[in-house]
Amino acid sequence: MPVKARHVAIIGAGPAGAIATDALVKEQAFETVRVFDRRAGIGGTWVYTPHLPTAIPSLGDLVSGKGDVAIPIPPQLPTVTPISEEVNGHQRRFSDTALYENLHSNITPAIMSYTQEPFPDKLSPRILAEYGPGALFRHHTVIREWIEGIFARGGNEKLLELNTTVERAEKVGGEWVLTLRKEMLGRNYWWTETFDALVVATGHYNVPWFPSILGLVEYDQKFPGRIQHSKHFRNSKKFKGKQVVVVGGSISAHEVIHEILDVAQTPVYAALRGEPSPVFGWEPFQHLDIAIQKEITRLDPETGRVFFKDGSTLDDVDYIIFGTGYTFSVPYLSHVQDRIRNAYRRLPGVYQHTWDIEDPTLTFVGMLGGGFTFRVFEWQAVAVARHLAGRANPLPPIPEQLEWERRRVAERGGGKDYYSIAPDYGTYFEFLRGIAGEPAPGTTGRVLPVFDEDWLELWTGMVAHKIEYFQHKRKRAEEARGIAKTKL
Repeated sequence: MPVKARHVAIIGAGPAGAIATDALVKEQAFETVRVFDRRAGIGGTWVYTPHLPTAIPSLGDLVSGKGDVAIPIPPQLPTVTPISEEVNGHQRRFSDTALYENLHSNITPAIMSYTQEPFPDKLSPRILAEYGPGALFRHHTVIREWIEGIFARGGNEKLLELNTTVERAEKVGGEWVLTLRKEMLGRNYWWTETFDALVVATGHYNVPWFPSILGLVEYDQKFPGRIQHSKHFRNSKKFKGKQVVVVGGSISAHEVIHEILDVAQTPVYAALRGEPSPVFGWEPFQHLDIAIQKEITRLDPETGRVFFKDGSTLDDVDYIIFGTGYTFSVPYLSHVQDRIRNAYRRLPGVYQHTWDIEDPTLTFVGMLGGGFTFRVFEWQAVAVARHLAGRANPLPPIPEQLEWERRRVAERGGGKDYYSIAPDYGTYFEFLRGIAGEPAPGTTGRVLPVFDEDWLELWTGMVAHKIEYFQHKRKRAEEARGIAKTKL
């Protein structure tokens, strides 16, 4: 069924929300575009929140899928209610971000940024020291400035409603009714607004995911604070002289390891289930001060002992940091949240990670991975803007969309394998470009260029650049201990 919306709401003012806003505005087809974000500033997950508590209120609720739940809505709206832990608690609402003090981007700027919005050429002192003046990586503050600039250059700040949480989004009589709550002047102000279409651009880095490990919840109860998630890592200070196990084989895990490596008790233990992420392979873990372990199979809440799959154990552990990623969560969309709970770490019922199969007025931007981080969001945003304007090429029939999801689950299961577009970068970008088509004549709609194979070379070069850093760091450690140079 074709969509021709006039009033569109966007949830999220991070990188996905910024480009979705720009694409919708430039389409010149909508009377209303409103952007809601629960934080006080632009940036989404790139807003640094060191002042917020770094803890999980109930690990038991989190691992059982009940960690991020919808809150009760006042019976009469509009209304004003007092601040409460249930409604406003940052831990309960997972509103802190995953940024840490020294976090930098890990993708080449030329392919991570949007085609019309390059990253600022600004390097932090740390990156200059580690990689030199040709460094490819940008500090998180630079990324946030870039996101703010996308809103500012388009004059789209006036569309923002910050400090405003979408507590419920439901379809009533063919319209999306959003229940909104603004925290202001020590109170919660509630009201509703209606729209023809909804763009969800809140990302998937809010709710931590933990693997199923025997004794995990009981261990956390017996030793409060010992179980950590990489989301709550801020800097290396508290790990000085501590015995640490880091769980996971992807970027979050090895970034945490290398942040604490110079201060923690050595070796730092890296516990992996199977092979590490194929992008960097074993290189991040090859270091004199890193001990590679098999996955954790059991945690003993009585003794504190950690059991690994190969039968080995570890005592006197101070911290176990899970760099195991995140799960999807949209508690304000109850029917989608129900789907998520019944699936494994993916966004079910959504075609090509973008269009809700049951309702084409519900779309998603930025709820995927492997697309050079941000670049693919631009392709999604333009395709969604044209689709909602009634100008896009048609989506396939619903049975074909359902079959796409069925095949993907059968081939990839869930988790990152499902929601990452790798290695089919070009195919996915070109599919979105095909749906978007060209801008309508006489409009300022964004033009999507043909996927450039050179982007893959830039991606490969970035990986090589990072691997060289790990090798150099390993070499320095070996030389410091007088170990002869070994062939890499």
